[in-house]
Amino acid sequence: MKKREESDKYKSLGKGDFLRFHRKGKIDVDAAGYDDFSRQALEGVRYQKEDPAAVFSRMEKQLGIDADEARKVSFRKILAAAASLLILVSVSYLAVFQDNQISGEELYQAHFAPLSYVDNDMERGTRNKNTATANSVKEQAIQAYSAEDFETAESLFQLYLQEAGQEDDFARFFYGITLMEQSKLKPAISIFQQTQNNPPTAALARPATYFLALAYIRQSKHDSAWPLLQSLTDQSDRYGRSARDILKDYGL
Repeated sequence: MKKREESDKYKSLGKGDFLRFHRKGKIDVDAAGYDDFSRQALEGVRYQKEDPAAVFSRMEKQLGIDADEARKVSFRKILAAAASLLILVSVSYLAVFQDNQISGEELYQAHFAPLSYVDNDMERGTRNKNTATANSVKEQAIQAYSAEDFETAESLFQLYLQEAGQEDDFARFFYGITLMEQSKLKPAISIFQQTQNNPPTAALARPATYFLALAYIRQSKHDSAWPLLQSLTDQSDRYGRSARDILKDYGL
C-alpha cells in the first residue's frame, strides 16, 4: 500500500507531452514531479532530432499496433513492448538506436579539446645540428598546433615527418589530431589505431584511445566509439571523466 501511495506522488509522461516538449524545443515542467521512467524520457527529448511522431508511428507499425489501438495503448506500454523486441529501451535511448538522431559532429565539437604538445627532445636538450632544420619545422608545427591553427599545423607536421628522416611516432600522433580537425578522418583513425596498439610512450595509450573514439564519433560510427569510451571509464583521469561525460550524453 505504501509503495502504491509513493508512486501516486509522481506523474507519468504521455506521448502527447513528449511531442509537445519536442515541438516547443524545451521542457516547461519540473522533471522532479515525474516518475523515474518519465524522467528518463524527458532527458531523451533533447536528443530527438527527427519528428518523434514519425518515430512512434514506425514503432507502432513494427509492433503491429494500428492507429485506433495506439490511442488506447499507453506511451509506457508501447515503449516496454518495443524494448522486448529490442527496438529500443526507452525514449532516452531513441537517439542511440537510430544514428540519425544523434549528431556525431555536435558531440565531437562539444567534447574535443586538443592535447597539449610537450616536445621531449626540446625539454631534454637532445637535439643536434643534423636535425636542426627538421626541428625548426617541428617547432613551427607545434606552435601552430598549440595555437589551434590546425590547417597550418597539418602542413608543417606533414613537412616535418617527410624531412626528419626518422620515425617520430609522438609527432605523428599529434599530426593525427590535426588531420581529425581537418575532417580527414580515415588517415587520422589509422594513426590513432597504430598509436593505441604501439604507443611511443605509455602515456599516449589512453589519449590514443580517446581520440580514436572522437574520430569515430565525428563519423557518427557510434557503435565503434562506445567500447573505446567504456574502456576508459575505469580511471578518474581526464580521459575517464570525458568518456563518462560522452556516454552520459548518449544516455548510457
